[in-house]
Parts: sequence; structure tokens; C-alpha cells
Amino acid sequence: MHEGARFIALMLGGAALAACQPDAAKPVQKAEAHDAAPTPAAAAAASAPLRDWLVGSWSFEASCASDFIAHFAADGSLDNSGEMGGWALAGNTVTETIRERYDAAASDGAEKVNPPETRSYTIERADQDHGTITYQGRKVPMLRC
Repeated sequence: MHEGARFIALMLGGAALAACQPDAAKPVQKAEAHDAAPTPAAAAAASAPLRDWLVGSWSFEASCASDFIAHFAADGSLDNSGEMGGWALAGNTVTETIRERYDAAASDGAEKVNPPETRSYTIERADQDHGTITYQGRKVPMLRC
């Protein structure tokens, strides 16, 4: 599969599947009282630097009940649905460098990617738990898990 094709398929395929579901237009949100003010922790996370906000686990589908979760670690390491490597943020642009890819047929389960693959996309924070990725002109919602 050519560079980034799996990434696009995961992100856009998940978004397409979600769009076919009757409740797909509704963002998945945590239950909370409509009149409640955000907690100090929620307000701090929503105003944190973009890099700090991105650290954690994210789904590109309508819920976190998915096999396609990206894990952005504070140390710059990345596991994006079985593609492992690193990530860096410059402004609102994330650049992933994929060095290994999970392969069920491989004896150790991972296959080196040589040369490493890179892909970049922009992110936009909507609130503490929601954002949007724009990759090759396509916007894909993201949900903190």
C-alpha cells in the first residue's frame, strides 16, 4: 500500500462508516448537565497548549468503540492503529513518522518500514475532547478516548 493510504483508509473509512449510522451527525459527548460550568480541569485542558491537548488517545470515528485508535504519547512516540513511530507538532501541523507497522503474518508482529514513511496534517481543537484533522483537503472529526 502506498504512503499514507492505510492512514487515509482508516480515517476516511471510519468517517464514512460513521456517516451511514443514523446518529452519526450527533457528536459523541460525555453526559453533563446543560447549565453546569466547566470544571477547572476541563477548562485548563481546553486552553492547554495544542501539543498538551493532543497527548492521549483519539478515535476518528463516532465513538471510542473502535479498533482504530491513535495514541499520541507525551514523549513523541505514536501508535496509530498498528503503525508505530513518532509525531511532532509545528504550529497546528502534525507530522507522523512511521517506522514499524503491525503485521499479523510477521513472527514478532511488527515489520520495519524502511525508509520510514511521513505524513502531515493539520489539527483544530473544538473543545477538550473533540477536534478536526484536515488531511489532503478532507476534514475528519476526532474524539478523545
